Amino acid sequence: MILHIQNSVESATLVAITEALLKEPFVEGHETAGRAAKLVKNNRQLRLRGEKPAALFMLLNHLKKNSLFKSATFAKQFTNVMVNQYQVQQEYGLHIDDALMGQVRTDISFTLGLSDINTFEGGELVIEDTTGERSWKLGAGDLLLYPSHYLHRVNAIRNGQRLAMIGWIQSHIRLPHQRELLFDLKCSMQEEFEQRGKTPQYDRLSKSYNNLLREWVD
Repeated sequence: MILHIQNSVESATLVAITEALLKEPFVEGHETAGRAAKLVKNNRQLRLRGEKPAALFMLLNHLKKNSLFKSATFAKQFTNVMVNQYQVQQEYGLHIDDALMGQVRTDISFTLGLSDINTFEGGELVIEDTTGERSWKLGAGDLLLYPSHYLHRVNAIRNGQRLAMIGWIQSHIRLPHQRELLFDLKCSMQEEFEQRGKTPQYDRLSKSYNNLLREWVD
């Protein structure tokens, strides 16, 4: 499942955190790239040696509170997070994220836009799935969640600057199709309860959701 969540972090909060992050030092992105990724990675990223900036923790904590994010990820732990900056002519060519980061499995990748969508051109996140290529231009507060097994790239910036937080999650639900089924059931449960209350239909959905979760959870 690929999920696009808009307004994932409250706007005023996002602006304040982004301003704080831009005051931190940035380094060349290839410093953290693997052997093959170094050949296609051309961006800058927040220096994260030692203790991470408080603003990054604040941003991550706000993201964790988003109900759709929680329902879609079943996050067990975050394997890594960073902030990437793309300036004119910078891009990240086709690559796949590492299966293990710090010996922790990566199940879900995410990108959270931090730049106003009207302040840059290019910079689309492009994902290759079985249907071909799909692309998203992510503005401030736009969050894209996708399984880490997809090849993907970031198109070159033609004008302006693109800032985004990226990260990887190990999920309590390892398989993508199981996460998608549980997400759909959870959304249906919530819709039924909000429209009709605790009905027999809600109880059946709740039974299916919880018993599948019990069977699949890691």
